[in-house]
Amino acid sequence: MKFKHTVNVLIDNFGVTFKLLVYHLIILAVTIGLSAAIIVPLFNGLENVSAYTELMEDISNMLSEIIKGEVNGLAGHFEAISTSFNNLLAYLAEHPSDLILSAVGMVIVILIRSFLVTIGNYTAGCLISDKMAMQANSPFAATMIKNLGKASLYSVIYVPISFIYNAVCVGALYIVVFIALSFLPIMICIFLFIVFMILLTGLKMMLVADWMPALISGKKKMGDAMAYSIARESGGSGAVYSFFASSSVLILALNSLGFVGTFGAAIIITIPLSYIYLLCYQFVNYCDNNNIKYFTDKRTIVKPEHEKETSRQQFLRGE
Repeated sequence: MKFKHTVNVLIDNFGVTFKLLVYHLIILAVTIGLSAAIIVPLFNGLENVSAYTELMEDISNMLSEIIKGEVNGLAGHFEAISTSFNNLLAYLAEHPSDLILSAVGMVIVILIRSFLVTIGNYTAGCLISDKMAMQANSPFAATMIKNLGKASLYSVIYVPISFIYNAVCVGALYIVVFIALSFLPIMICIFLFIVFMILLTGLKMMLVADWMPALISGKKKMGDAMAYSIARESGGSGAVYSFFASSSVLILALNSLGFVGTFGAAIIITIPLSYIYLLCYQFVNYCDNNNIKYFTDKRTIVKPEHEKETSRQQFLRGE
């Protein structure tokens, strides 16, 4: 039932996708500019390095065959790319100065991008909450400005935690899959890496699922909302984890298909739509677990079996 309500709320909030799209395009332009200022000088310095030129040739050959629809030789290309990449890493290990500076710069760019994206997601969450509560079509920019303080605080806390979690997961999986299990074929290693990364991502998303809804819909303070989410006070952890793990597979497949099938054009829509889809589930799940009635569309209201009565004081505070 939650999935059905999530889809209905997603359709009802489909217009938010385009607002988030414009915001993401602005962030993309900023990210590309900052990244280019860091990466271009590094690549210019590697043009005469044989390991780098071999890696670029291997990647180019693989992409050429994919575009032609020839996929039988992908395993060989992955092997060649892996060898060239390891040779490049060996070279960079012997010349670490430029790599370290570029890596630090890129980490800062990634954190800035994640911070801005999270603020956009928080704003989209506010729009979804308003639509579910009152069928209100709140403006994106005005809502962002109004909630910039809370959104920034949420982003400052969430982004470093998420970054560290992802970095630890990627590092641990790389050691286990590509080093400890290096005797396996490369395609199996890539498959295992993706599967375990999806499972770990589902775990992270489950632990933070109620955080944003508790702040926006529940009007909780930051510490209380964070504790409520991580402690899984709402229950139903198994169902929530199953949703996020399966949704991660669906989103990965949808965006990959959109990227390959339309030469990247479809992901302009599918990426922000993926964010909205996950946000809709978070708010539906929170409202259901906390007996809060909400609109799934302008004609349909979902009422809990035991609806909590709103006191006069709570009504005047907008709770």
